[in-house]
Amino acid sequence: MTVSSNIDAFARAEVKATLRVGDRVWLATEAGLCRRDPGDVLRPAGTLADASVQALGPAPGGMVAAVGREIVLLDGAGHARGRRAGPAGEKIAAVSAAADRILVGTKNGLHAAQEDGWVRLFGGAGCEVIGIHELPGRLILRIKKQGDRRLPALAESGDGGATWTMTEIGHYGDVPVAADLRHVVTRWHGAFRRDGRRGGYKKHPITAAELAADGTVLVLDGDKAEIVGPGRRHLEAFHPAIAEAEFVHLLPDGILAAGVQGAVLFDPLRGSVADLAEAVGADRRARLGKRKKLFALDHGAVLATCSFGTFLSEDGGAAWRPADAEWNVLDAEHIARAPDGRWFLLCQRGLFVSATNGARWDYVKPKLPAGVRHYGEFRTLAIAAERLWLGTKGGLFAAPLADAERLAPVDAVPAAAVEALAPRREGTLLVGLEGQGLFVFDPASGSLAPLAPQAVHEARIVTDGDRLLAAVEDRLIAIRADVADATPAAATGAIGIAANDERVLVWDRKRAWIKRQGEGDWTALAGWPEAARSAALLDRAVLVTDRTRIVAMALPDAA
Repeated sequence: MTVSSNIDAFARAEVKATLRVGDRVWLATEAGLCRRDPGDVLRPAGTLADASVQALGPAPGGMVAAVGREIVLLDGAGHARGRRAGPAGEKIAAVSAAADRILVGTKNGLHAAQEDGWVRLFGGAGCEVIGIHELPGRLILRIKKQGDRRLPALAESGDGGATWTMTEIGHYGDVPVAADLRHVVTRWHGAFRRDGRRGGYKKHPITAAELAADGTVLVLDGDKAEIVGPGRRHLEAFHPAIAEAEFVHLLPDGILAAGVQGAVLFDPLRGSVADLAEAVGADRRARLGKRKKLFALDHGAVLATCSFGTFLSEDGGAAWRPADAEWNVLDAEHIARAPDGRWFLLCQRGLFVSATNGARWDYVKPKLPAGVRHYGEFRTLAIAAERLWLGTKGGLFAAPLADAERLAPVDAVPAAAVEALAPRREGTLLVGLEGQGLFVFDPASGSLAPLAPQAVHEARIVTDGDRLLAAVEDRLIAIRADVADATPAAATGAIGIAANDERVLVWDRKRAWIKRQGEGDWTALAGWPEAARSAALLDRAVLVTDRTRIVAMALPDAA
């Protein structure tokens, strides 16, 4: 086993939250609480300088932070002045104490601190509160999903949380990104005035926004920073380093963008970016960020998509370099190769294409027909019948391979979440629908036929001879005309799968097995790393990641 470590030099501490106080910005990161003063880089500061801080909010004379399930009150210099346990059993996503009462947002609603514990002010099981805004006379909650249809929403109270009104955004994935008394910003509709109408769907997702007191609106629209202010002020500037950032602030010396990629200062006039977080957690670089997915390309090349960027290796993982991508961070889910050699990479919020075997990745801007439903979030993809097929939270969508931007819904498939998608040798598509099972879709006739009631939540599917193999949570299933169990006898826990033209690789959290395409016997692999999350199968080796490192393993000759 060989550890491939040069990718660690690019890792940055993930920024989990920010708090602006004048022109100073506080940042909660996985490597500690940091402060950024005008003209400076990030500096670890205060009591939580070495803690992993996941939420941050205002409090009188200071701040309130969440570290694990503990709430920490801080003064204006970042020093602790009080601690208390958070709501029992809750993972904290947002905090605020602007009105001198600690509020906590979790996946199960809004909770308020009392002397003897916590009380829930809003929501319940499955109501995921991701933002709390305490404004004069109004308390606003940003909700990622809630209700039977799991829709995003805004919840608002004018009496401190005693009574509430809730406004559903209306489409899965159109998450509210920011809100104040005048504006709302959502992921797919962008910014709109409360007293006006929303426009159409954006081509890029809005990931971050700042709403200023004078009415200025700043949004990050894919790789674009767009500023609209009073007096018809309008500025647009582009840079791949700001894409996927979740927090943004317009400062006197530039635009601070932060998120999974760390924190950068973007100068929109020069088009330049300065890394503000290079020194944060440098002594723990190998443990910062996440190495998320590995994809085998042609000629032994491998793509690694990480929280802090996208990287390419052309020597089996011995050395990595940043890929040239329209967005630096590609939150990838699946990959598929077109007959002409292009690779299509599907991310949750975007589709990318490479005609250079992974050296360059360009965003595919979807052009939906007027009046059709939106996809909300991409889940999986397949290439068949000269078309690109995209499984989404809003059903199945398709586009001609020759014009991949011209996306349209496939009305024969219900508008449910597509959890699995794979081409079959006879030219049909296997489609797995949330809560409904497996179906066969025929692109030629447009017909959809049930195959099996098998649940396939987030399944990974590969071809194995004349059948498909699907990794479905803790099982491996073989799919032909019906469904059969194919799990290796010793496998336990979550199953992963990868394949190339010669072999199929299967693993759980402790072991791995490999076999030749179309053959029935599995061979155990020795030395498999525990907690493997993704693997790329090459001709004579396999690259594996557990999210904290990437290792290379030679394959036995008999495998």
